[in-house]
Amino acid sequence: MGRKADLRDRLTTVRERTRWLLDRVPDEFLRRRVHDFYSPIGWHFGHVGRTEEYWVVGEALKRPLLDDELSFLFADLVENPKDNRVNIPDRAGIIEYLERTRRRVLDALDECELECEDPYLADGYAWEFAIQHECQHQETIAEMLQLIHKQLPSAVIEAVPWQTDLRSEMVDIPGGTFCMGTDDRHVYDNEKEPHEVSVASFRIGRTPVTAFEWTQFMDDGGYRRPELWSEAGWAWRDAEQAEAPEYWVRQGDAWAYIGPFGARSIHPDEPASSLSWFEAEAYARWAGKRLPTEEEWEYVASHGQIDPAEACHGLASWGPTPVGRRRPNPLGLHDLSGNVWEWTSTPFLTYPGFAAFPYDGYSKDHMKGAHRVCRGGSWATAAPILRRTFRNWYVPTYRQGFLGVRLAE
Repeated sequence: MGRKADLRDRLTTVRERTRWLLDRVPDEFLRRRVHDFYSPIGWHFGHVGRTEEYWVVGEALKRPLLDDELSFLFADLVENPKDNRVNIPDRAGIIEYLERTRRRVLDALDECELECEDPYLADGYAWEFAIQHECQHQETIAEMLQLIHKQLPSAVIEAVPWQTDLRSEMVDIPGGTFCMGTDDRHVYDNEKEPHEVSVASFRIGRTPVTAFEWTQFMDDGGYRRPELWSEAGWAWRDAEQAEAPEYWVRQGDAWAYIGPFGARSIHPDEPASSLSWFEAEAYARWAGKRLPTEEEWEYVASHGQIDPAEACHGLASWGPTPVGRRRPNPLGLHDLSGNVWEWTSTPFLTYPGFAAFPYDGYSKDHMKGAHRVCRGGSWATAAPILRRTFRNWYVPTYRQGFLGVRLAE
């Protein structure tokens, strides 16, 4: 398959998943803001169309965009605040906009020469950027579907007694030197440039922390013991009155989880998820351990290749799966890819040689020390961004994502 045919095929595959998600959004929530952090969920669908047209047609080909009014409404601009984004079209209007912008993007692909020096056109960079950007918004949309289901009446989940033989286990990791980051043309700017990093010997969890293990923290008063929390973390817990991970709901003797597609029972061996960084930090202190650094995480992930077929990803399972059931990497670690994002202790900062591209707003504007890096992808992360160098980041209070933790010491 030629390069253009490959890009066209992948653009189509990603869009099919986006449309599948759109079909699952109730009409009454399409243009409603369900959380201060987010735009209306319908905005995200139009935004992926606007973004691919902007970079492919606008920036690469230097041509005007299709519709000035909709281009503005679906843009992520300071001049277009989230409260204004409720003025987007209805479902039919969003679909029409996606189809019109996609035709222009595919026509541009047919027209352009990809063997060139132009930074947007060379080897299809602008189209690759569009694919990865849409994949990221698919996960955001899944997060928002959780918020929507949290506001809908929950089904009663039948109590299922928890039985598990899985026990936490730490793996000894010998120190070493490795190349962190990448110079791949198609990755995001914050993953560059490759640089040598030395890591001292340490120990890391064979799997992410499980739901059963998290209930032990709760049963031991973890959410009510200020000595386990940083000052900022306790202030957050106190303000939120957090007593369990976000989306966990006690129903009788069982814990239910409100997911993007409705409530379900929690398997004791699935990874604990919907955790803020503050919660992850408190749990680690309770367990007598710590969060891994970003360098340690990528070091262990650099052993072996990431095979999406061996990861819980891409919305395929409709939720996380029990840990430790997929093939481990050469160090014996499970679930480094997919299932849940894993918080690290590291602030989101630049690598040596960092240069913002294609714009400052994606990475550079967030590299001020306020965000913490999480790695590995989740069950909702699509294959195009399921790679060991991909860096995700959130503020320590954020717990609406599919976020878990793996311990280190």
